[in-house]
Amino acid sequence: MQNNGNGFSGYYTDEEYRPVRRLVAKRIIKAALISLAVEAACLGVGLFWATHTGFGNGWLAIVLMGVIGLSGVKFSGLLSYLTDAPCEGTIVEIKETTADKTKTAYGQMINFDSKISKLSIYVQKRDGNVRLFETSFEKTPHDYYKTGDEVRHYRGLKLFEKKDKSGDEKILCCVCESYVGADEEYCPFCKYRILK
Repeated sequence: MQNNGNGFSGYYTDEEYRPVRRLVAKRIIKAALISLAVEAACLGVGLFWATHTGFGNGWLAIVLMGVIGLSGVKFSGLLSYLTDAPCEGTIVEIKETTADKTKTAYGQMINFDSKISKLSIYVQKRDGNVRLFETSFEKTPHDYYKTGDEVRHYRGLKLFEKKDKSGDEKILCCVCESYVGADEEYCPFCKYRILK
């Protein structure tokens, strides 16, 4: 962990963030490969259609340009995703909204209602801009984050790393979104280091 002169900062150093970056990169590359497979299938259908229906090379060029353009946009987004710096700032406002969602199970024989929690966190970055982060998952940490907490958000992850975790009995792992004991060094679920 980085030492800022006042003790540990509670953030990943570049060396510690490398496994998290690898995890995010694996997720992105998997999504990119699936997308490329879909594009390749579309290209194959387009090539077959263009060459066997008599539309000529004009349609072939259009299909090729579309696939190449989509791939270029995707991979430029991938590179920016992997090289993007983490967002640091202070939480200025937290809003929680709960919506009802009716689910139907067993072929509409049984209806049951469930609540969906959505946590909107407004973070004022170092440059003064306010950025909105929204999370919506089962284990929404209703009371983990407080207004005034200094946090850092790593791109690709849903949760923040809090700078000061000294008063926390449980720490929220920002990689797998699980609570772990404050005395744990590594998350028992995802095996990544817990910052304190």
